[in-house]
Amino acid sequence: MKKVLLVISVLLLFVSCKSNTETEDKLSPVFYSNGIALIGVEGTIGILGPEFIANKVNKYMWHFWGTSDELALRPFRVEAINLNTEQKVKALVENGGTPQEELVWEYDSIAGPNNGADAHVPSNLKLPLAGIWQLDAYLGGKHKGSIVVEVNEE
Repeated sequence: MKKVLLVISVLLLFVSCKSNTETEDKLSPVFYSNGIALIGVEGTIGILGPEFIANKVNKYMWHFWGTSDELALRPFRVEAINLNTEQKVKALVENGGTPQEELVWEYDSIAGPNNGADAHVPSNLKLPLAGIWQLDAYLGGKHKGSIVVEVNEE
């Protein structure tokens, strides 16, 4: 009986470790630009900011690398997709922390170089549920890149 319990315990441990490893494998890696830790695709797209907490607005800085023509495209759009449910939602927030707070698909402005990137966009983001989310970023309707993040409960 003790051997059966031991085998079951070991199997549960392997299953839980595999699950955590699979989740970590999906997440975008951390890379450094001018000594700043960003999450994303080095040389293409990165995001700087705090941990993502479900249903909480926070500030994040998007960073982009590319040609001046590519980075001149407007608007900047983010489509957030929950990888567990495939639900697609607006994630960008305008007027964060005010009674006029509103989720939007896109921002009109893109700023110049920052932290070693060729362009950047300050933003407020909010994701509704905990889980693994893919943030698809577009400039002028063209897909610039995707960043996969983990959103935690508060």
